[in-house]
Amino acid sequence: MTTVNQHIAAKLADPEFARAWRETEVGYQIARRLIAYRQAHGLTQRELARLAGVPQPVIARLESGRHTPALRTLERLAQKLGLALVIDLVPVEQG
Repeated sequence: MTTVNQHIAAKLADPEFARAWRETEVGYQIARRLIAYRQAHGLTQRELARLAGVPQPVIARLESGRHTPALRTLERLAQKLGLALVIDLVPVEQG
């Protein structure tokens, strides 16, 4: 049986898939972190939106991971939730 990581590794051999993966990876990372925060705090999207001072559809869009939110949006969200926004640049693994 193929694991998810094995499946993704195989798909990344396709240049078109790899390009699409790179373009959407940041949005998906943000989505995973936001969902984890919300679940850890026992919040619904609506409750998180209220705390963050944004409409609920904004949270839904962020959690979908299908687009990369503006840096200003992330800054405001982090500030309202009492979080630090950390951005890092690291070398790409060659393999």
